Amino acid sequence: MLPDEKAFQSLIDTVQGALLLLSPEDGRVFAANQLAAILLGVPHAELLGESFFQHLVNRADERSLLDKLGTQGIVYNEAVTVQSRAGRKFEVQLSLRHIDFQRRVLMVSFSDRTELALLGRLLESERGALEKMLKLVRELKPSAETGNPDDYLSGVLDMPALFAGLAQEVGRAGRYNQPLSAMLVSVEGVGGQELDAETAGYIRRMTGSLCLQSARDSDLVARRDDGCLLVVLPHTPLQGATRAARRLIAQFSRQRFSIGSEERNAAVCIGLTSLRRDETSLKPLIQRLDTALARSRAQGVNTLSRQP
Repeated sequence: MLPDEKAFQSLIDTVQGALLLLSPEDGRVFAANQLAAILLGVPHAELLGESFFQHLVNRADERSLLDKLGTQGIVYNEAVTVQSRAGRKFEVQLSLRHIDFQRRVLMVSFSDRTELALLGRLLESERGALEKMLKLVRELKPSAETGNPDDYLSGVLDMPALFAGLAQEVGRAGRYNQPLSAMLVSVEGVGGQELDAETAGYIRRMTGSLCLQSARDSDLVARRDDGCLLVVLPHTPLQGATRAARRLIAQFSRQRFSIGSEERNAAVCIGLTSLRRDETSLKPLIQRLDTALARSRAQGVNTLSRQP
């Protein structure tokens, strides 16, 4: 190994995936990272000087790979089967090309596709377990504490819980002369009578989650019986709530919902208002929110309307 290649050894050991440098004449390894030695089941010192192509299960792949390299100049992510010294066979995505590294070198890199397949199966298993849990939760009778199971899972409050928290925030705003704003959010374009229970639950969880992602820890997020999301923003004037509403519109406009075999774009209409200094009741604030939301709907999707 040349001095520069020795320095190169430290570098290639950090590469994600197996990497080997071969002699073009006979395919023998003169440099390899540790991962290549591990995947091939050969001690690193013994791998040097060994022919890489002997690890191909189908020996005809050697000729096929070299022919493609000669005509294309590079082989990229070719699916082949490799065998370790102990006889373990595994699928890899292999890349091959010539480089000039003080002398002409054949560089081989590959990644173990079986690891990706295993990860995919694990993720699918986790998804199945989660769906079973969600199905079980949906079958439970919602209690006054949890409200709708899908909202409970996504962290969205029911209205009784929100009104309890809102009453405290209104009292605090009055005592300390602090601003308080609220927004009423109607999600458009992804609902409808045609949705089955599972899809409707998915939409409910996703929309609630998107609102919570845009909210601060101090904000309160709840869902009304009509499906609209009510967001309370303590210590926030109407101008600050307007900025928050615009961020929420941008977040929903980037989101696509998988409904059956189609992808649908999400959109929202938002009504905004703020607590007035002389108000001690929640009813006027809610009425202004409804009025502002109606104006937003009249303007079209992804709009907001303010009712000071």
